Parts: sequence; structure tokens; C-alpha cells
Amino acid sequence: MTITGSIIGSVVQINLDGRFDASTAPAVEQYINDCIARGLIRVTLNMAGVAYIASAGLRVVLAKTKELRLTHKGDLRIAALPESVAKVFELSGLYSVIRIYEDVNGANASFAA
Repeated sequence: MTITGSIIGSVVQINLDGRFDASTAPAVEQYINDCIARGLIRVTLNMAGVAYIASAGLRVVLAKTKELRLTHKGDLRIAALPESVAKVFELSGLYSVIRIYEDVNGANASFAA
């Protein structure tokens, strides 16, 4: 998994590339934790490069979304889900819990609304 980030206005966009599973989930979680520690509480996860997501990846997404909303008054958005990963989100019921956007521009702009 390759994790890169950039700050766009008040939003940190985290770009993920690779498999989001038990071996990579801790690194993604730590990256988000580091952002939160720096006061970056509006997070967009660009998942365009994620070929596979396991339950460990879903757990990180759900836990960090919940933490950002309840503890820090921020939020986490998901952007650009590949079809196979979108199916996992749909089957797990996360579409009703997490804001998911077709592209990063829409996800990032949604924080201003």
C-alpha cells in the first residue's frame, strides 16, 4: 500500500494505492491519526487505487469516521471507489453511514457545503 496526502484548503486528501487489508490497515490508521494530531479533521480518502479491501480496512474507515465526527467535530469522506471495492461497501451497509462520492473533487468540495 502506498499512502500519500495533500492539503487542499481545509481538507486533507489521503490517496491510497494497493490492498487495504490487515497488513496495511494499521499504516492507514496511523496516517489518519497523524492528520488528526495536526488538527486536520476534514479527511477525504481517495480510494481510486485500492484494488481490494478486507474487513480490517472497513474497520479503520468506520472507526476513524466515528472518531472524527464524535470527538473532533470533523468528518471523513470516501471518493472514487473502484467497482469491486464499492460492492464491499454496499454489502457491508456502509453506504448509509459514510458519505461516498464519485470523485475527489466532489468529496473535497462537500466540506464547504
